[in-house]
Amino acid sequence: MKQLIQIRNHVKDDEPFLFATYLQHNWYDKTNTTTLKKATWMSLQHKRLESVLENDTVKIACLKEDPDVILGYAFQDGKKPFCYLKLAWRQGPIDIKDLLLKSLEETNEKQVRTN
Repeated sequence: MKQLIQIRNHVKDDEPFLFATYLQHNWYDKTNTTTLKKATWMSLQHKRLESVLENDTVKIACLKEDPDVILGYAFQDGKKPFCYLKLAWRQGPIDIKDLLLKSLEETNEKQVRTN
């Protein structure tokens, strides 16, 4: 099954999906206790993700046969990683979250060694 999935770096065409899922996921997350209005909060989070996309590596899990089909993604969100998976891929024979986080760790280790 693992051979059906590949991990790649994000490309510009992925960004609408990244923004939509990141913003919606975080707004409706049960740990979100903001008192800000939704529009204000979304604007601030949008800028935060823009910064991540400009400065950090975002790893994308996709189908090997069709790299445009995104299953999930991960990036370093401050000191901890953020990982999003489409609902259908959160359980099953392949631990996509683990694959994404390992790939992210490997990238971060390489960046530390080259800096």
